Amino acid sequence: MNQIIMKKLLTIFAILGLACTHQAQASLADQINENQTGWLLGAWEADIDGNTLSLSYKWIVKDHVVASRLKTNDNESYSLIGLNPKTGEIEQTGYDSQGKKSTGKWGPKGDMPMLIVTSMSDTDEKRSMAVAFRKIDENNIEVQIFEVDASGNAGDFSSFSFEMKRKKEKK
Repeated sequence: MNQIIMKKLLTIFAILGLACTHQAQASLADQINENQTGWLLGAWEADIDGNTLSLSYKWIVKDHVVASRLKTNDNESYSLIGLNPKTGEIEQTGYDSQGKKSTGKWGPKGDMPMLIVTSMSDTDEKRSMAVAFRKIDENNIEVQIFEVDASGNAGDFSSFSFEMKRKKEKK
C-alpha cells in the first residue's frame, strides 16, 4: 500500500516539476550574462600577511545555482547563490566551520559586483560587511571590503582591499 502511495506522490511531483519548468523565468546565468560578471566564476587565491585565502565560485545546478567556498587558515565556509524567483534578487546563504550562518544579497557597487552579507553566530552575534570585486585582467581581481551601516547599506569607500590570483581548480 505504501509503495502505491509513494509512486502516486512521485508522479504528482514529477508532473508539477515539469509544469513549473515551462514558465519562462530569468535565471542566475541570465543575470550573470546581462551584468557581464562571469569572469568571477572560478577559483581565486591570495596571500595576506602569510595567511592563505582561497575563494571559488562554480556552477552546481546549471544556470541556476552557484556554490561558493571560502577557506582561510582557521575557517571554511560554503554558500549557495541563486535568483529568488519572487523578488528577482540574487541571494546567498551559507554556513561556516565555526557554526555561523550567513545570508546576503548580490548587487552592483558602481561597475563591480558586490555581496552585502550578514553572519549570525549561535550567541546571536551579528556582523555585516560588503565585498566588491573588480576585474583587473583574466587572472587577477581586486577584492574591496566595505563597512555596512545599521540600515544595511555599504559605505562609499572600501576600508580594506587586496588582490587575488586565479588558480587551477581541483576536479
